[in-house]
Amino acid sequence: MNEEIQQSIMEVARAIENLNQAFEKRADALRQAGDANELQQWLTATHAMRDSGNIYLSWAKHYARSPGTDVAAEESELDELLDEGSTWPPDQPLAP
Repeated sequence: MNEEIQQSIMEVARAIENLNQAFEKRADALRQAGDANELQQWLTATHAMRDSGNIYLSWAKHYARSPGTDVAAEESELDELLDEGSTWPPDQPLAP
């Protein structure tokens, strides 16, 4: 992966993580306010944004790879920037 592309992907990863943190802070504020309905909607949006960001970065890294590179070594630093603890629940089917 060329250096400019790698740097750009790292910047996007940081921006996505900052957005995820802002969404989580908003969820904490709603939790403290006791607004259960809005909190549930916000948590759904927070999970969707995190998952979408991870998908976006995965595709960016996929397209940025050039043939013959050591993918595992390049991905390790970028993956450390994201909290990937939120995944689609396996017991819920994906939309058709």
